Formats: sequence, structure tokens, C-alpha cells
Amino acid sequence: MLFCRVHAFVSFLAIAGTSAGVGFAIPSSTVLRIVPQLIQFGKVVRAGVNVDIAPDLIANQLNVRNGAIVLLVPANSLAAKAGLNPTTRGFAGNIVLGDIIVAVDNKPVKSKAELLKALDEYNVGDKVVLMVQRGSEKLELPVVLEEQSS
Repeated sequence: MLFCRVHAFVSFLAIAGTSAGVGFAIPSSTVLRIVPQLIQFGKVVRAGVNVDIAPDLIANQLNVRNGAIVLLVPANSLAAKAGLNPTTRGFAGNIVLGDIIVAVDNKPVKSKAELLKALDEYNVGDKVVLMVQRGSEKLELPVVLEEQSS
């Protein structure tokens, strides 16, 4: 039945003239994870820590080459309750780096993209252990994943 829906949609695109002859492939593991969510919720529900992460370009400018810099942590979020620290401004206006997420459940994270990819393997409500660099020390923070806001 799902194949029929997908096939009908693709056929519609071809009839509507929106196809430019460009094909695409989706890994079957992605289809198996996402299609049930689309059917049940009408959207993809992604698990995440609901914090703002610095783009990789900004991380590079701040000389962070390994990990994902936490920029903002909403006050009453599960990430805040777990103890994640945001990036702030110091007294003189200098940037004080927040936590840098360097691993999820012992899987190394070198960038924002790698963090998002690592979290894609989990569901809302799953508990993960984030390894964070805070100054000169590394901490393990257990966090329950929330539905990621868009």
C-alpha cells in the first residue's frame, strides 16, 4: 500500500511537469524509520537535545575543530535540567564558550552535522550520554531526548 502511495505521488510529479529527469535514492533504513512517522503523525519527528548549536563556520572561527558548540539552552528544557551550559558573553564582552559536545554514547562528534547525524539514530524519549568539553575538563551528561523543534 505504501508503495502505491509513493508511486502515485511520483507519477503525479511526472504528470504535473515538475520532474526534470533527476532521480534520487533514499537508504532503506531511512525509509523504514521515516515512513511510519509520516503515516502516524503526518510529519517526521526527530529526536534532539533542543539546544542551538553553532554552525561549523562559527566553530572554526572560534578555533573549535572537534565537537559541536552549544550556543543557547532554553531555560526549562531537558538539556538545561541535564546541566548543559550555553555560550555567553563575559564581563568585558568577550565570548565565553559553552559546552562543546564531543560524543554521543561514546560515538565521536566532530561537527554540528555529525551531532545531528548521531542523534538521528535515536527516538524521542531515549536517554543518551553526551560527552562534553567544558573548559579543560570532560563531563558525561545523561540527557533525555525531546522532539526537535524545526
